Amino acid sequence: MSVLIEVATEHDIEEIFEMAGINREEATGVPYEHHKEEMQKAYRHSIEHGAYFLVAREDDELAGWVQVDKSVDWITSKEIGWINDVYVKKSFRGRGHATRLLKRALLELKDRNYDEVRLNVYTFNEQAIHLYEKVGFTDVCKFMKLNL
Repeated sequence: MSVLIEVATEHDIEEIFEMAGINREEATGVPYEHHKEEMQKAYRHSIEHGAYFLVAREDDELAGWVQVDKSVDWITSKEIGWINDVYVKKSFRGRGHATRLLKRALLELKDRNYDEVRLNVYTFNEQAIHLYEKVGFTDVCKFMKLNL
């Protein structure tokens, strides 16, 4: 098995956009017919503001991706690194691709002089939480809701 982590090509981005929405439904647990269009819109917006995708390629096939971005801490107004999206195709899971993608993204954000990186994750997504904790993320805040 040959694994390569690199910046996405145009062909990779086309495939990512085609699969958009599947990742959102898995991440949120919310079935919704417009996930694909909304993810594509979010990806485009981020790319227009400097975000990019890193991809994991296994034997020349796209296995997964991470979108590397920036954000602003809404309390301090400090610019921080941001991970928008991490996704590994089901047939490639359990092989360490998500860990490799995250570690590479963190290195690139560190090279860009960010001293902090954040991401969002739903509390039911225990597998993702475990992955993020494994690479060093800690819980800093909770968003809560009340259905009325």
